[in-house]
Formats: sequence, C-alpha cells, structure tokens
Amino acid sequence: MKSSKFYNLLALLLIARGCVKHVPPPEEEDMLYRMECFYQRKPDSAFQILDTLDISVLSKKERAHYCIIKARTMAILYMDQTVIDSLIDEAENYYSGSDEKYYEAMTYWQKGWKTSVPNRMDYRQKALQTIEQCKHVDKRLVQYSETPTDEQDVIDRLKYAIYQRLGMSYVGSGYHEDGIKYLKLSEHYYNSVHRYELHLASAYMLSHAYSLINENDSSMFYLKRGLQSAEAIGNIAECAYYHIGVSDHCLYRHDTQQYADEEERLELLHRSIEECREALQMMDTINGRMVNGYRLNCCENLSRTFCLMQQYDSCVYYGEMVLNVLGDVASKFLLKNLYQSYKALGDEENTARISERLLNLPDDNGAEQKALTEVKDEYDHHLELQRVESEQQVKRYRLYLWIALLTVGLMTVLWFTFRYRKNKELEALRLQEESLRLQAANERMSHEASENLLRRVNHIYRSHENDAYRHILAEFNSVYPQAISNLKTDHPDLSDAEIGVCLLSFLSFRVKEIGDILGFKENTISKYRAYIRSKTGIEEVGDVLKGKLSLQESR
Repeated sequence: MKSSKFYNLLALLLIARGCVKHVPPPEEEDMLYRMECFYQRKPDSAFQILDTLDISVLSKKERAHYCIIKARTMAILYMDQTVIDSLIDEAENYYSGSDEKYYEAMTYWQKGWKTSVPNRMDYRQKALQTIEQCKHVDKRLVQYSETPTDEQDVIDRLKYAIYQRLGMSYVGSGYHEDGIKYLKLSEHYYNSVHRYELHLASAYMLSHAYSLINENDSSMFYLKRGLQSAEAIGNIAECAYYHIGVSDHCLYRHDTQQYADEEERLELLHRSIEECREALQMMDTINGRMVNGYRLNCCENLSRTFCLMQQYDSCVYYGEMVLNVLGDVASKFLLKNLYQSYKALGDEENTARISERLLNLPDDNGAEQKALTEVKDEYDHHLELQRVESEQQVKRYRLYLWIALLTVGLMTVLWFTFRYRKNKELEALRLQEESLRLQAANERMSHEASENLLRRVNHIYRSHENDAYRHILAEFNSVYPQAISNLKTDHPDLSDAEIGVCLLSFLSFRVKEIGDILGFKENTISKYRAYIRSKTGIEEVGDVLKGKLSLQESR
C-alpha cells in the first residue's frame, strides 16, 4: 500500500516537471560567453558589442560577469581607468565569497592591477588562493572557445596568468626568490602549451630576476628562451628586447664586478652599445606603445653606457631624448648620468637644471644632496648676477642711446645751420654776381649811350645847326635826364653859362668849340672854367658833371 502511494507520488512529480516549460537564457547572456572567448584577440570588436549590449535583461550574476569582461577589455585598450575601477568594484560586490570561484579569482586578479589600491599584492594573493579552489567553470567557456579545450584548461589559463603577474610583482618588490618560483611555473606551463607571447614575458622576467640576484648564467638562459618564443611568433619588438636584456646584463655585470680586469669591463660597455644599436635598428620600421618603451630603454642604456665611458656628449644626446619623452617620471639614474655629463662638459645652465630635477625627487640623494644644492644655489647666484649685469647693461645702452640721440640732434642742428649759412652765402654770392652782371650791363649800356650821345652831339656841332647848345642839351637830357637838375641842386651857385661849360666839357669839347657853341670867346670860357673849379673844388671841369652822372646811376 505504501509502495503504491510512493510510486503514484513519483509519477505525479514527473508529470508536473514535464509540464513546466524550460526557459532558455537571454541571448545577451550567451553573447557574454562568446565574447569572453575572443575579447583578448579582438578587444575593439568586443568593446563595441559590450557597449551596445542590453544589460537590463541580465541577471545579477551575469551583470557582474558583464562588468568584469568589460573592465578587462577596457584595460587592454588603455581606456578610462576610473570607469574600469568602477566596473571591477561592482563585480567584486557580487563575486566576493560566492561559489563562482573562477570569476571571483578573475575579479581579484583584475583588482590587483589597480594603481589606486594600496594593498594590490593582497588581492593577487587572494586571486591565487581562489583559483586554486576552482574546480569547474561554465560549460559555455568550453563550448565557444576558438580552440579545442576543456574546463581544466580554462582554469589553468587564468591560474598561470595569476602566477605570472604575482611573480612579476614579487620581483618588482624585491622578493626575488618568491617571484622566481611563480615565474618558473608560468614559464614552464606557457612553453608546454606553446603560448609563446605569454611564455616570452615570463622568460624575460625570469632573466631579469636572476640578474638581480647575480645568477648571470640563469639570466642569459631564460633570456634566450624568451628570444626563441619571440622568433617563433615573429615578434620583432620582443626580439629587440632580447638585445636590450643583453645590454642590461652587460651593464649589471660592469657595475657588480668591481674587481674584474679593466679591459674586460670596457668590453662589457662596448657590448652594451652594440646590443642597444642592434635593438634600435630592429625597431626602426615598427611602432607601438611597447616599441616606444623599448626604444626609451635602449636610449637610457646608451646614455648610461656613454657616461661610464666618459663620452659625455653622446650621453647627453641619448639622455635628453629619454628626458624629453618621460619628463617628470624620468628615472633618478638617468638624471644622475645627465648631471654628471653636463658637469663634466662645464655646462652650468643644464647642470643646474638637472640638479633641480634631482632635488625635486622624493628620494633622498644622501651625500649628493649638499653638492646638488650647492650647484643649484651657485647657478641661481650666477643667474642673479647675470640679471643685475643685464639690467646695468640695459641702463648703459639707454644712456648710450640718449647720447647718440643728442649727438645726432646736435649734428642735425649744426648741419642745418651750416646749410642755412651756406645757402645764405650762395644767395649773397648769387646776388653779388647778379649785381655785377647788372652793373656790367648798365656800364655797357651807359657806355653805349655815351658813345651814341657823343656821336649825336658831334654831328650837331659839325652840322653848324642854329641854337646847337639847345639841341645838345636836349640830347644830353634824353640820356641823363636828372644830371643837370642834380648839378643845380648840389651847386646852386653855378650860373647857366657855367653849367653849359660843365656839360660841354663833359662831352669832350675843347675850349674853342665850347666858345663857338655858347657864343663866347675862348678867354671867357677859360674864366668860366676857373669859376667852376673854384665853386666845385674839382680841378677837371669835365668831371664835375661826371660825378652827377654816377650819382644819378646809383640812385
């Protein structure tokens, strides 16, 4: 009876379950797992899909899944770190302490990358502990994988990525042995599954870790293993990094092997230069964020090497190339190399510039602090002296300018004065010449007039015209109209007969001829001449009127 009731109940349950309709997951949820299988290879495409995905249909669990996938995609694309941190925090709120160990570990691992988290190493340790507890993953990660895989392989990929990052963190923090342990695990795994790009990262980091503990053979061994992986995938930048690693190795040996032969240490420096130049030549035709970083590593190594070789110009050339790119985040070692080079070259300005950068670093420069401060203060004092000297020089130049302006002004005044006087002299000379010319013309005209007058009066005399004196007087007045009136004015005591004698004497008539023209005897004419001399005080009677002619002409 009891048995039949049990079977009846079981049948009813089976019938009820069959009646319940199976609801498939949303298409957006399925898309998340598809993208998780290719977002590392195609982050741009994955981000575009994630950015347009309708997350309102997703469950709380899948929203957390969406946040962690989008955060990892944005991290690959070097996008806004604030948004990435917000997405990781949202994912952590759900996955922390949940049964989803795979995504819990992924969240801790991703949070260990946050620069704003002070205890990043703790999150990486939590990621390691969590992934080691993980036994299963969603089957869709296996189903949608681009390469054949299984659940354990999916778990291992995340686990060894955590090993790799944790090892790098330990090495960077100075825990070299712990770091080497995890890096060797990741290096061995990636080499066994032929994931060459991740393998070379572990190998190169192992090489660096071994060089820090002075195990040079192991360092070179893993450096070459990294090169093999880089060559296998044709990654030129990582092949170039091998040469940078060899350069680092040479410089490290040079610094640590203080008791080595000097020729051997110099050979290490030459080898470092050759390796860096080989790396730069390999990267000459490629670009990218990582490539640019490798170029800066090469230039910094070259700067350091040339400083050690005391080739300071070359040290400055490569060092300034790095400093121009890195700016305030340039390493203390680069700044010290530049400081030493500029100081050796006697470049006070750049020595002070680099010393100021060193003093602004948070690290204590120890014994060098005082020397750096002295250099900076001395240069500042030198600049102050230069400033004062410059101000004084400006004042001197202003004074010289005023003196020059005054001199030019004075010279201009003198020049204008000279030109004024010269013009006056030229004008006076021109007037004098004009006066002489006019005087000569007047004399010439007067002479011609006198000649014509003499001809006419002689003609009158020879023609025995009646009343010849009157005609002669008329001709004379036509030429010298004021002469007779002037003579009367100056010598009012002269009679008309005496004036006639003066006129005819001026016209060069002889005593007899004068008597004929005036109708007097020669004795009478002689008496008149004596009277004229007595009254005028002029000995030559003909000159009495000549003076009046000159006076007439001057007037």
